[in-house]
Amino acid sequence: MTKAIKQGAPEGYVSGNYAVGTKCFSIVDRNRKNIADNGAGERKIAVRMYYPVDKEAAKGKKLAPIFSEPKKAALIKAYHVRNVSDDMNRAEYYEDVPIAGDKKFPLIMFSMGYNSYVEANTYLLCALASHGYIIASVGHAHEALENDYEDGSTDLFDKRINKLMYTSMIGAVRTQGKLLKQKVDNKTALEQFEIFQDKYTPFLKGRVVEWRKDIEKALEEVRKRYADSIDLSCGIGASGHSLGGCLAYYLCRYNDEFRCGINIDGALFGEYPGSTMTKPFCQISCRENNNVVTRPFLNTEADTYHVIFDDMKHIGFTDAKFFIPVKFIAGKLDPQEMFRHLVYCHLTFFDKYLKGENVEFTGIPSEKVTYKSL
Repeated sequence: MTKAIKQGAPEGYVSGNYAVGTKCFSIVDRNRKNIADNGAGERKIAVRMYYPVDKEAAKGKKLAPIFSEPKKAALIKAYHVRNVSDDMNRAEYYEDVPIAGDKKFPLIMFSMGYNSYVEANTYLLCALASHGYIIASVGHAHEALENDYEDGSTDLFDKRINKLMYTSMIGAVRTQGKLLKQKVDNKTALEQFEIFQDKYTPFLKGRVVEWRKDIEKALEEVRKRYADSIDLSCGIGASGHSLGGCLAYYLCRYNDEFRCGINIDGALFGEYPGSTMTKPFCQISCRENNNVVTRPFLNTEADTYHVIFDDMKHIGFTDAKFFIPVKFIAGKLDPQEMFRHLVYCHLTFFDKYLKGENVEFTGIPSEKVTYKSL
């Protein structure tokens, strides 16, 4: 058993002109059944909102916890620690504080990675909210580490999914390992990834479709609840980590309401027959995953960016980077530097394509992070 998780939040992550508010709610999609959990019950969707708050309205308010008790228990079990410290369980945001009323704000829909959780990128989403964005982070029933719902119920990741995820675990690991190590061009890498997903991960291809439905159902509710505060004049933004990042790309390809998107290190699963990307997109990846993220660089007519992180691992793009010191899990790159680039990518990209500001996506000078415009 290892020691307790300790807080190591990024410095000054609420850096904008606003304080940050948060609100949780949930939805029941009565038109769909759960595919996970043996198809039991109607599909539930968990949502946590992050939004701008007038700093005066936040004065004297108590900071809100990040994790519910069931989620803390799930984290302790998943990360093999004794407990989640009180410091770790506080973010710089507030519950039950109204959205700033001085203007309307662009909307970003964010999705977690597989077997992750709604709050996995809380620091990033707080940073965005402080700069004038409303963000809805969406959880997927029985496919998250843990979800909380308004009726008091919870669900955990359905471990039976592990048997469905790959047609052959050994074959998938071997084939993926070879694909990641090959030095090939983008087109060849995509062709080989297509073969890989068709043979070994058809289940994940199908989950992208279902997660899209979760996002779109959550979007319906967000638009109802926050209609007076959301600026949709430039469309909606999408972002996410891992499969949630793949989902951001999928939404931009197949939903006209989404104007632009960012994929944080997600392999590009899904079906994309004959369609051309027409919306700006930013692909963020650790260098070792380059060969499974080449789809955005092909068959596109829009501004496309690739930001490549050296000395990084997949999970390092989440808040876990700040409390898991094991470098082979989260990568060797300094957490503060990782976060500075992650925030820059999101703010600059969405300022340009959602707010319509005249900014250039040139990057922050770094020996460990490479910015490319394609």
